[in-house]
Amino acid sequence: MIRSRFFLMLVVAACSAVGFALLVDSALTQEKAAERKFTSAVESKAEYERTVAPFLKKHCIMCHGPKVAEGELAFHELDIDMKASTSSGRWAMVIEKLATREMPPEGRAKPSDDELKAVTSWIQAEMKRAGKNFSRRHAIANGNKISHDKLFDIKQAAPFDNPIRIRVLSPEIYTGFSTDIAKGLSLGQPFTPEGRTTFKDMGAPKIDEPVAVQLMNNALVIVERQTAHKIEGGKLVALPGAVKDMLSFVDESVPLTPVLMDKAISGQFQKILNRAPTVDEKARFVKLMQKNVKDAGRATGMRYALVAVYLMPEAIFRYEIGAGKGDDRGRIRLAPREIAYALAYALTDKRPDAKLLSDAIEGKLDTKEGVAAAARRLLDEPKLEKPRILRFFREYFGYDKAKEIFQEDKANPEHDPRALVEDTDKLIEYILAQDKNVLYELLSTNKSFVAYKTAADTKKKRAEAIKKFEEQKKKDPAKFANKLPQKIGRSVYTAYNLTDFPDQQPVELPAEERAGILTQPSWLAANAKTDENHAIFRGKWVRERLLGGVVPDVPITVDAQLPNTPDKSLRERMNVTRQEYCWKCHQFMNPVGLPFEIYDHFGRYRDKEPVVDPDATAKKVDKKGKSLGIVLREIPVDSTGGISGTRDPAVDGDVKNAVAMLRKLAKSEHVEQVFIRHAFRYWMGRNENLGDALSLQTAQKAYGESNGSMKALIVSLLSSDSFLYRTPTVENKK
Repeated sequence: MIRSRFFLMLVVAACSAVGFALLVDSALTQEKAAERKFTSAVESKAEYERTVAPFLKKHCIMCHGPKVAEGELAFHELDIDMKASTSSGRWAMVIEKLATREMPPEGRAKPSDDELKAVTSWIQAEMKRAGKNFSRRHAIANGNKISHDKLFDIKQAAPFDNPIRIRVLSPEIYTGFSTDIAKGLSLGQPFTPEGRTTFKDMGAPKIDEPVAVQLMNNALVIVERQTAHKIEGGKLVALPGAVKDMLSFVDESVPLTPVLMDKAISGQFQKILNRAPTVDEKARFVKLMQKNVKDAGRATGMRYALVAVYLMPEAIFRYEIGAGKGDDRGRIRLAPREIAYALAYALTDKRPDAKLLSDAIEGKLDTKEGVAAAARRLLDEPKLEKPRILRFFREYFGYDKAKEIFQEDKANPEHDPRALVEDTDKLIEYILAQDKNVLYELLSTNKSFVAYKTAADTKKKRAEAIKKFEEQKKKDPAKFANKLPQKIGRSVYTAYNLTDFPDQQPVELPAEERAGILTQPSWLAANAKTDENHAIFRGKWVRERLLGGVVPDVPITVDAQLPNTPDKSLRERMNVTRQEYCWKCHQFMNPVGLPFEIYDHFGRYRDKEPVVDPDATAKKVDKKGKSLGIVLREIPVDSTGGISGTRDPAVDGDVKNAVAMLRKLAKSEHVEQVFIRHAFRYWMGRNENLGDALSLQTAQKAYGESNGSMKALIVSLLSSDSFLYRTPTVENKK
């Protein structure tokens, strides 16, 4: 009852303290078009004729009109009533091309921001009227749609474009924050990843009622524990978990003086926000504290006043608004405190340490060189946990999804996806520790860890079990004649085609069988189905994550199912995708996906593939003619394929299998650039645009000059203009 009574008051007080609503609204306006609404097709058409038609005539009709229809797009044939037609998909593409500045092409007059806003606003409003629920943010989720050649063109001079951003804390950062504050408490997780972006930590602010309630409840749980007490004999007695210095805040026998209120407010600000309150903030919280105590009593009122600090925007959001100095190019630098938090959250799940905060105060983060030095210090600090680095590789390669794919135990009882994922984690950490030619090693090494957490212990226990069994068998041969030693653990090594756990790790696997992360059983299982391979999944990953291509989504009119012909190989069943309509997309996936057929869906190397033997199956019946099950036969695996799109004659071309393909791709400069683009997205929390060309090119140079150091790449990104500067909107400038 009390919680309900004070909830709105707390949110309003905390938000108004720093203009929360205004800031969030300002950030969100950067990522969505105006909320225009049409009540009828007539109203929509009138707006189209007023703003969109002139735009198309000026910028588009010459290439997409009656005379020429490049890309099979002709605007004079495109229906503007999206409710009565299926034209919304084409209009969605128009937004993508305009938003990424891919259109109009080079050499054509560039439309103004107001012109672009008018067109995108009409398209979104008409889609909304038609019930299409289109979101511009989702349309440009695939950053590969930005021209790769233009991004790495040294003559690229596109204007810097990095709007201010406010992001909610990631679940991991929130957990790190709450753990520091409330050790030993079990708190609900209010935040969830976006889920529709390349990396999880790329979402926009989203604080709805359930999230707000969870945040408040967590704050109450923390404060109630910190001030936990009971009254005995008229005196306050601390309960387990209470913070001694905070008990005076709720003790009615201690006068609520200005000094005590100052101590309570300042202490909470320092603990939660790592700073002292401003004069205005202190005045607001004193007023809130006094009102709460008057309305609800000392303990409850003080607790809710302290809880309000947890609802401050700084405790919920990551600020990237550019509160620093402007430059002569119209950009605003992040303030030193913003940079300190951005650096900490780029590498860790913790708030900035004392050294980083002091660097901000002392002006050491005022230069690019100072920021680079701070980033290097964090990277080189051995005691500092930096989970976001490994998390980048987990999200980039996606091998941890192996734990989400159900694999039939009967087909392989030794399958242990958790152990396989841990092995790949360990391999990546091993390569990062060397920090030399990182990407090349990730794509080509034949080294591997094999159940490294349990291998030694399992081998020891198995040896003990065998010894015990032999001793028992020796004493009583008849009793143990038809028995086997006790089975200990899973034989995870079979996923690597080994006959036992290796004595030393990492182990070198046959070079003709393994080459890097994409031949790790974890990655192969993550990109497979429950009972068979999925060459299309694997090919799509290679095309998008290594080659930087764009594979269109499956049209809703297409039934994306392979023929149910279990007597055929996967390659033979995929022949259906070579039909002209399908091949437009599958030409990008099949040639780089089928080379992985040298592995099964558990990630085991193979040279033969099992298929159903229809003749033998038909003969396998009982006396009554009832089938006794299928009969399999093995056929040679065809793992040939081809690489295209790197523009390097030494890389593009036919390949024998995945190992040969990956060893070629590992040497490709194009693949290196695509990898750097993905690293940029992860550490910037957004997709790249043409204005980021210099940051990307500088990062590639740093990576190359350091002999492929991941640390050098990260330092370059975290000290780049794209990380440090923002371009304010007209409203911000005012």
